[in-house]
Amino acid sequence: MSPKDDVTRAVLTALNKVDGLRPSTPSTTPVASWVPWDWDTLAVEVSEDVVRVQVVATRLPLPALLGKANAVIRPVLVATDWASARLEIVVTDVDRAAFKRDSRHSSGP
Repeated sequence: MSPKDDVTRAVLTALNKVDGLRPSTPSTTPVASWVPWDWDTLAVEVSEDVVRVQVVATRLPLPALLGKANAVIRPVLVATDWASARLEIVVTDVDRAAFKRDSRHSSGP
């Protein structure tokens, strides 16, 4: 494995500690399950100066979740070539279930 692969897996392991966020992947259908690929790795993009993590929120509020994600992912980068890289956590979708769990907001008119 390459250093980028290692940091990608470490970022995903850290993200797994945040209840309410999951990696944003292109497919969750059973058809994709027969392809021997770790789909979650597609949610992490590692370039020279940016580590971008695409996530789906399954809970609210977003600012608290993103703060937690930053708090668990940033330390993973410290001992790597990406210690000074900008960390971008991009919410690509909010799962419908997040709105049902947020009792402060109604889902109807």
